[in-house]
Amino acid sequence: RNEFTSDTVFWQEQIGHYWRLMNIGETEIRNVMDMNAYCGGFAVALNKFPVWILNVVPASMKNTLSGIYARGLIGIYHDW
Repeated sequence: RNEFTSDTVFWQEQIGHYWRLMNIGETEIRNVMDMNAYCGGFAVALNKFPVWILNVVPASMKNTLSGIYARGLIGIYHDW
């Protein structure tokens, strides 16, 4: 549980910075692929934006896909 919370807090802070740096409107990005989705915190941080996010858990990482599904997110396990 602590890993999920810290991952979410980290990405919430980062999304604010990213959005300002990109200097784009909220509806200019529609689809996002998180190719290194650890606990899905990136997708959770983007939930206030109208985007669709695919979480990809690499085969070389700890398999956290079940946790991503438990958060109500979608994702895949992939070996690049």
